[in-house]
Amino acid sequence: MPSIIWLLLKQVHSPWWLENALSTSFIILVFYCILMLTLIYFVSYLHCLGYFLINFILAILLNNTVTLSKGTCNDPIVFFQFNMKYNEGEYEINELIEHLVEGQYHLITLQGVSQRSKRQIVEKLSPYYPHFILGESEHRQIYSDQLLFSHYGFHNIKYYKSGNNSFLINSQWQLPFSNISLYTLHPPSPRNEKLWQTRNKIIYQLKHAINRSSLKVKVVVGDLNLSKNSSRIKLLGHEMNTEFVNSWPNKHYVFKFLGLAIDHFWVSKPATICSRQRIEKFNWSDHFAVKTKVDFKY
Repeated sequence: MPSIIWLLLKQVHSPWWLENALSTSFIILVFYCILMLTLIYFVSYLHCLGYFLINFILAILLNNTVTLSKGTCNDPIVFFQFNMKYNEGEYEINELIEHLVEGQYHLITLQGVSQRSKRQIVEKLSPYYPHFILGESEHRQIYSDQLLFSHYGFHNIKYYKSGNNSFLINSQWQLPFSNISLYTLHPPSPRNEKLWQTRNKIIYQLKHAINRSSLKVKVVVGDLNLSKNSSRIKLLGHEMNTEFVNSWPNKHYVFKFLGLAIDHFWVSKPATICSRQRIEKFNWSDHFAVKTKVDFKY
């Protein structure tokens, strides 16, 4: 019954605090405790404990997604995404640069990058990844915390404005076999109703932009601050493949199976996601970096 209650309530998109509370399957345990308190005179202590363990295991199974592998890709395109949480330490940036140079990724998407860190990262990484999107446009007074790198060019860069910020960036990414409509985004965390509304607006902007794109191949990458357990995630599922990996929080005292999948990746069909895995380093951020391999079937 707690699971059924959770599945039904997940379809509700408001108020903001309820959607946030339902973003994890472990809310099932709260529903269970409430039900047991109302039925305390009809069940024994051992029954309560036994059913609690059953619900706890069920919540883990519904929530736990640490890594995914569907076999070996033939000549995969490799993606790196990471919310670095505005860290400006020299050691931390050097550690990140070293990993990215050795990794030989096709596309690097960073979020949570401060203006100061952007200059340092571009200076150190652009010799290896000559094409980049700075995530800002001074003459249009647009700023964001995103930074992208690739061995391949970006064209027709479009910033979706929200005041002086741009939480969503669209570009044409020119891989050798095809032009790809690339969408990278980092809407705000829904810590209050206003930020919740802004996040939802950006997600609807993304859905509208995808539907209007004339390019056949589309890729979406970013920290959406939206759990895989939210029914709102279905807005982006049409004709696109995705796989979820728990990527937040990156804390020593939080068990991996308690994490949330909020750093997402979608690719238009028939391309398939061969693997997604957390990178178990960069502990100076509260996010895990995620590596994704895609077979575009070309």
